[in-house]
Amino acid sequence: MKLYFTEEKKKLFIKTSVWNSLIEMFQKEKDIDISEFLVSIKISEKNIIIKTNKPILNSELILLQDDLKNNLIEKLEKAEIDFVDFELKFL
Repeated sequence: MKLYFTEEKKKLFIKTSVWNSLIEMFQKEKDIDISEFLVSIKISEKNIIIKTNKPILNSELILLQDDLKNNLIEKLEKAEIDFVDFELKFL
């Protein structure tokens, strides 16, 4: 079943998917709830910018970057959203 999204809803879906994937991955891999450390997620061109309030968390995110990207691509393909060529940036 094809879902039809406006551009704003596509961005919201991507941001929500990133947020939830980050929380799920850390809960599964490290048994840590990072929801209180996530500040914002922004989409700019082909970049997804993830802002946290813990620099040490950014270094952990860099280590899990490939898994996160693959997880996101899978979710976006299921929703039939064409946004597979992107870079993750951590601030």
